[in-house]
Amino acid sequence: MRWSRLGWPQVGYVSLEDVDGYAEYLSRLVSDAPPSVAALASVTWREARIAAWRVEETGSHDTAGVDDQPTRSVLATVVVRNDEVLDTPDGLWRRWNHAEVTLRFTRAVLDPPDTAPLDVLAGDVTISRGEIAHVDADVWELRLLLSPTGELAVHFRDVTIEVRPVDEDDWVRLEQRAPHGWHGPVPDGWVEWATPAVRAAAHGDVGGLSLALDGIGTDPAGIDEVDPRWGFAPLHAAVWFDNRGTTEALLERGADVRVEDAEGRTAMDIADERGSRRAEEILLAWFDRSAHDADQGN
Repeated sequence: MRWSRLGWPQVGYVSLEDVDGYAEYLSRLVSDAPPSVAALASVTWREARIAAWRVEETGSHDTAGVDDQPTRSVLATVVVRNDEVLDTPDGLWRRWNHAEVTLRFTRAVLDPPDTAPLDVLAGDVTISRGEIAHVDADVWELRLLLSPTGELAVHFRDVTIEVRPVDEDDWVRLEQRAPHGWHGPVPDGWVEWATPAVRAAAHGDVGGLSLALDGIGTDPAGIDEVDPRWGFAPLHAAVWFDNRGTTEALLERGADVRVEDAEGRTAMDIADERGSRRAEEILLAWFDRSAHDADQGN
């Protein structure tokens, strides 16, 4: 995980969260980034809902810092709301202010590329957190944690933004769409009661996983530490939910693939049992690299 506190303006993330140093990092982003990118920092992502999502293929290719994939334009409409508390003569009064934010990302690359409409447009899908990243030269990234879907990143070179006010009814209609649902064994989301590292791995939250493992704001978590309540280490949780991002991040940080969960299963056992094809592919590639490195060392 590339974290801005390790040295802006080098490649790094700025978390749009109220964490230690938030104001300093955000002000640097706003000062150094193009106006369109800096404007993303003003969006209140927490609890926001995606109202429309369209991906247009351009036919050309642009790696934009990830695997070679067709370049796209991504058009997204997001409805956000701000909780406003007014001090009136009759006492405190609370109201919601809703706004529709239209985003058009050009020369964009999605990660994961196979994101389905239901993953972002379901009635129970909300944005839990947003992060802006400067990933390479003129390439930027908006990384969104979607609950309960997981993490979605949009790498882009330019973005246009339009904002207009909307009624609360627009928000209510979004809530009434068909749900996406949890992918786990318990519909109410057992991961919400897990340790921070396991929870982030399960959600596909690479940023939150990095925070938990690095101990930013709390004591660092052990990368192979098994959650005493659910019997999962972070890698088990990432594979259980077939999350490519957190599976890769854990392996890159040295997670032990031999660690067993409370039922004696390794991450590969879980991938096979759950049919977690993306995670299984990553694990197999890791085993191949390890075998190659071992051969080279002999």
